[in-house]
Amino acid sequence: MYKYYPLILGIMDKIEEWNEKLNAFAGEHMDNVLVGTLVLGGLIFIGFYGVSALNKK
Repeated sequence: MYKYYPLILGIMDKIEEWNEKLNAFAGEHMDNVLVGTLVLGGLIFIGFYGVSALNKK
C-alpha cells in the first residue's frame, strides 16, 4: 500500500487541478443558458453512451 502512496498523491493533485479549471470555466460561462443546456446535454449523452457500452455482452 505504501508504495502506491506517491501515485495516489499525483492523481489527487491532477484531480484538484481539473477541479480548479472546471470551477473557473463554470464561473465564466454558466450564466449563459445555452452553455448550461449544452453541458447538460453532453452529460446526458455521455451517461446514455456509458450505460449502453456497459450493457453490451
